[in-house]
Amino acid sequence: MEKSTQGEIIAGAGRGSLILAMAGSGWLGWGLSVAQAYNAVVAPIFGTVAIFLWGWSIYAIRTGRDLRRRFPSSSLAEPKFPARPFILVVLAEVLAIVAVILFAASYTRRPDLATDGCALVIGLHYLPLAKIFRAPLLAVLGVLISLWCVVSWALFRSDSLVIAITIGTGILFWAASIAVLLRARSMARAIRT
Repeated sequence: MEKSTQGEIIAGAGRGSLILAMAGSGWLGWGLSVAQAYNAVVAPIFGTVAIFLWGWSIYAIRTGRDLRRRFPSSSLAEPKFPARPFILVVLAEVLAIVAVILFAASYTRRPDLATDGCALVIGLHYLPLAKIFRAPLLAVLGVLISLWCVVSWALFRSDSLVIAITIGTGILFWAASIAVLLRARSMARAIRT
């Protein structure tokens, strides 16, 4: 594989990691808020980790772009973003989330199930995205989030369910972000040597 292509993969990994880190921050922040767990210790740690992951992701994007400039592609064809399949998956995800929220609010009268259902839909949407982006880690993330939702649904009710789902999902997103960044770092090191 050309070094330019590897540079694009690293930049793409950085973009994906940034999305995962921001999603993890949102879910984890929501869970900590519902749990009323923000204090003088938790808040700075949460903020520091979030900013660190965002910064590391931006560094990976810049590293990938730098490698592409340093090692120009010998072929004319650039890999294109798979916009159509991506948009279809995201559209299906949004419609499923709206359906879950309406079902949880209207029929079950248990808004805590909306959180579980939304996280389950988000986890399941990573399965086709893994194929679209040829990123098996996204499939692993999707399966883990989905399993976490089912286990949490079986073990918790009400606010405890919301706290478990949001904190667990946030941690899984952050862990996936770290895994992607570590992989990108090892690729960048291999190219530079």
